Amino acid sequence: MKKITLALVLALLLLVGGGLIFLRGAPEAAALLRRAEPRDTLGLTAGESGAVTDFIGLLPAAQPEGEAATANGRALLNAFLASRRYEVVGECEVRGKEAGQRLRVTALDAAALGEGLREELLPLLEERAAAATRSEELYTDGQWREALLREAFDRVFAARLSASADCLSTEELTLRLHYAEGAWRLDNLPELDAALLRGFAHAASADEAVEALYRAASADLPYIPLHYTIPEDALVAPAPNPEGFGVTDDPAVIEALLQRPEAQALINGQPLCWNAAIERFPGSSIRYYLDETILALCWQEVEARGVGTFSEVFIADGSQLRRRIAGDEPWSYAFRSTSRFAQESNAVLASGGDFYFHGRNCGVTVYQRQLIRFEPDTCDVCYITPTGDMLFTYRGQFQAQEEAEQFIRDNDVLFSLAFGPVLIDNGADMTPDSYAWGEINDEYARSALGMLGERHYLLMNLNCGQGQYYYLMTLRQAADAMLRRGCVKAYTLDGGQTATTVFNGQLINPVQFGVEKDISDVIYFATAVPDGSA
Repeated sequence: MKKITLALVLALLLLVGGGLIFLRGAPEAAALLRRAEPRDTLGLTAGESGAVTDFIGLLPAAQPEGEAATANGRALLNAFLASRRYEVVGECEVRGKEAGQRLRVTALDAAALGEGLREELLPLLEERAAAATRSEELYTDGQWREALLREAFDRVFAARLSASADCLSTEELTLRLHYAEGAWRLDNLPELDAALLRGFAHAASADEAVEALYRAASADLPYIPLHYTIPEDALVAPAPNPEGFGVTDDPAVIEALLQRPEAQALINGQPLCWNAAIERFPGSSIRYYLDETILALCWQEVEARGVGTFSEVFIADGSQLRRRIAGDEPWSYAFRSTSRFAQESNAVLASGGDFYFHGRNCGVTVYQRQLIRFEPDTCDVCYITPTGDMLFTYRGQFQAQEEAEQFIRDNDVLFSLAFGPVLIDNGADMTPDSYAWGEINDEYARSALGMLGERHYLLMNLNCGQGQYYYLMTLRQAADAMLRRGCVKAYTLDGGQTATTVFNGQLINPVQFGVEKDISDVIYFATAVPDGSA
């Protein structure tokens, strides 16, 4: 057996190209080997180990001459250089003109370094979203701001480099040499080259390697909406962004709107009632509003031979489904039309409510969490919670006022609607054959509020139109319309002349008798984006 100097072998192999220490220069290595006398330069023995850079006695330049390195690039390069180590495994074996030395090589692995960076980036972005007061702090045209992403990535990347020992790969290989024409020559320089570069060989510099990791970690990051809520005691909601409203006759415009990140975050995978194939009422358009807290679509169809006005709404927070009463206190006579209520309240979309103060001792009325009327035997009641859920009780369900008060506390009820009846509950048709209010078997304009899913609603008003569409509806027809459109819950609001839909402050449906009626209350949907932040 003959022994050769591994130190000299590696010195010849690990010549510096620049940037990320490319292993190049086989001709120079051959020349040095030609001058070497293996028997006279023994030194490495089995088990010896060390840093590759120490071993070759040379610290390479951080960047090619004339190129400025970023802080991340320098940090990566330093971590990479510090990570490259070798360990001699066994003795160098020489058989005639062939020689082999087993090495265990360790180096920073690009794939291991990049693994999980994206998952560590997301919590930082969620923290930023939770602290933001305006969407512009996070997004430009629905995409994460580049400066914000880079700042978050720098933090994650620095933490990963500080634990770079977890991102190492180790493998064993044999240096193979042969003797020819008076010199030892290397047979597998590329194999050692690849083992020491660990995925960085494709990069021209440390900065380029960092950039590749950044692009991989930040590609297609999810849209994280800011969370806003409207205070319970706010009498007026934030003003919607005028640029969020639109009117179109082209379903493709709506389909494009629904693909925007803000819309996708609100929809959250739920199926829509609206679809491009809907046959709209002749001459009608589609109205819409979108910001990061609310998506509202309004359209009209022929329904029961009359005019059906449907409004599909997604909200980010339950506080955006609201009620306002005349005079902002119970029993006030300061009645308003739905349009005026909507304009004064900054409603995106509004509808007449239950007309609670109309000489009817009807139901269980809750306002601002307080029970203000208890007539439990007269009608079904709909309760709205802070999460935007709709809960029902049925006529005769409560025997004593204390039961109702306990129900209000247990279910965290904000307000109630007392007209009815309940049309759909947990997907089941609950429409009664007889009911005290609303002349349910006669033909009137009808109004109903339904739920399609979590914070996902359908508001419906059925009215008579002109000419061939001059038809009114029974409650049965109204219930069927809500069932066909997928409502899992639905409740009847006051109909007749009160059956109104106001969008962007404007009445958009035909009203019975041709004019809006002043009423005691409305329900409405509002943006939660604070004023001046839209």
